[in-house]
Amino acid sequence: MIVYYLWKRGLFGRFDAEKMRFFLGQTGHPLYLSRRWPLLTAVGWFRALFSPAYARAVAGWIAYRVELYDGLRG
Repeated sequence: MIVYYLWKRGLFGRFDAEKMRFFLGQTGHPLYLSRRWPLLTAVGWFRALFSPAYARAVAGWIAYRVELYDGLRG
């Protein structure tokens, strides 16, 4: 389900290598919060695969984080 909602929001086209490193906690700066607690750990991936409501919410949250990273929000 999560793959479908990420595709539907167009997030696959907006991801690049730098955003993926940030999401996985592989950033170069040691003071980034995502280095201590990567965004990857905040998602229940098993639940996101099978629950449409949870997958939709996670996709919205990831879209929000991508917009923050791009400087479109916040």
